Amino acid sequence: MIAEMGPVTRLWAQLRVGDRARYLEKASQGVVDEFEDCCAAIAAQARQPAVEVASLEVLPAIDALRWLGEGSKRLLGAHRFALPRALHPLTRASAGHAPVGVVGVRGAGGAPFGLPLCAIGAALLGGNGVVFAPAEGASVGAERILSVLGRAGLPEGLVALGEPVLEGCDVVLDLGAGPSGGDAMIVLSDARLDRAVEGALWAACAGAGELAGSLKRVFVERDVYEEFVSELAIAASALAPGDGVLGEMSSEEACATLAAAVDEALGLGGLARCGARAGDGVIGFTPVVLTDVPADARLRRERLGGPVVCVTAVADSVEAATLANSPQRCLGASIWSADRRHAVRIARELEARVVWGNDHVPALPLRQAAADALSDCGRAQLITWESASGRPPWRYPYDDAAGLAARTVAALHSHRDGEREQAVRDGGRAVIRVLGRAVWRP
Repeated sequence: MIAEMGPVTRLWAQLRVGDRARYLEKASQGVVDEFEDCCAAIAAQARQPAVEVASLEVLPAIDALRWLGEGSKRLLGAHRFALPRALHPLTRASAGHAPVGVVGVRGAGGAPFGLPLCAIGAALLGGNGVVFAPAEGASVGAERILSVLGRAGLPEGLVALGEPVLEGCDVVLDLGAGPSGGDAMIVLSDARLDRAVEGALWAACAGAGELAGSLKRVFVERDVYEEFVSELAIAASALAPGDGVLGEMSSEEACATLAAAVDEALGLGGLARCGARAGDGVIGFTPVVLTDVPADARLRRERLGGPVVCVTAVADSVEAATLANSPQRCLGASIWSADRRHAVRIARELEARVVWGNDHVPALPLRQAAADALSDCGRAQLITWESASGRPPWRYPYDDAAGLAARTVAALHSHRDGEREQAVRDGGRAVIRVLGRAVWRP
C-alpha cells in the first residue's frame, strides 16, 4: 500500500501550501454540512450524548481545520532567512518545511473523530500522504473522517486505512501515546466552590470518564475540603450512565478493570462518598467519589477509564502541586482560585501538558494537537541560491589576505571600544579583496 501511495503523495507534495490549505477548508465545510448526522452517528456508537460529542469532538474539529487552513502560510510557508553577509555576501536563503513522505495516524480510544481528523489534516497540510488506523470501537468516526475528506475532493489514494502497514510509514503519530497519569485538579480555599464542583463533575464524567484528559485526582485545601466533597457527592449522585447526560463506558472489560481498582482502593482504607456499578445491562458506573485513598492505590497511580475521582485534602498549594506531579506526568491539570498570579505560579510547577485556570477540559485543545502533529509531519529545510556568475569568497586559495580578512571580520564583532575601528584600518582592504571574489572571477 505504501508503495502505491508514492506517486500521488509526490504530486501532492509539489502543491503550494496555500493550495493544500484550500482542501482543509473544504474538509471543514464538509464537517459543517454533515454536522448533525456526524454527531448522532458517533454518539450512537460511543453511547455518549450527542451534545457532548458535538462540544468535545465535532466543533473543535471544525475550528482546528479552519485554523490550519487559514494559518497555513504562517505555519508552514517559507520565509526569508538572513545568512551572515560577511560569509555569504550575495547568497539568498529561505527557510521552510519539507514533507516526510507517508504519515501513519493511529487513533486513540475516546477520541473517534476530532483528534484523528486534525492530525490527518496537519499531515496533509505538510504535504504528506496518510495511512489511518482508527482505534477499536471507532469505526463510525473513521467513516465520517473519510466522508468529509472525500467531500473536500482530495486526490484518490492520498488517505488510506490500514493498521498492518503503519510501521512502513515514514512517521507514525500514535494519538493514544500521550502522558499516562490521571488528570489533576487543585482547589484552593479562595476558589468559587460551586464552580469548582461543577467543573470537577464534568471533567471526571464527560466521555464516561474515558477521555485522554479525564479528571481522576482532586487536591483540595483543608479549609474547604469537607464542603467540596459533600457538594461533589451530591451532584455526582444525580447522574447515571445512559440517562442522556452521562454516557456508558466503552466495554465490559474496561468496566471490570475499574471495578477491581475501586475495590482495591476501598480495601486500602478509601471511603466511597457516592457511586456504584450500574446494573440492568448498562455498562458503567454512577459517578464514584472516593476519599482517603492512599497514594499507592492503583486509582492514584494510573489513568483508568471511568467516572471515578479521588479527592484528597492538602495543607497548601505546595503539597497539592507535589502530589499532582506524582507519580506520572498528566495531560491536563487545573487550578481553581480567585488569585490569578498565585495560580500562575503554581501552574509553572505542574508537569502537565496543559494547565487550565478555573476550568478543566478533559482533552487537549485541538489547535494545539494540530500544531503538535504539524511539527512531527515535516522536516525543517533551508534552501539557498548563489549567483552563477561569481563564487563564494571563503574558498581556496587560503592566502594571507584571507587570513587577515577572517581576523578582521571577527574583530568587527567586538564590543570593546575602538577595536572595531582599528580592525577596519588594519584589515579593511583584505576584507574587500576577499568579498570581491563573490562578484568577480579572474
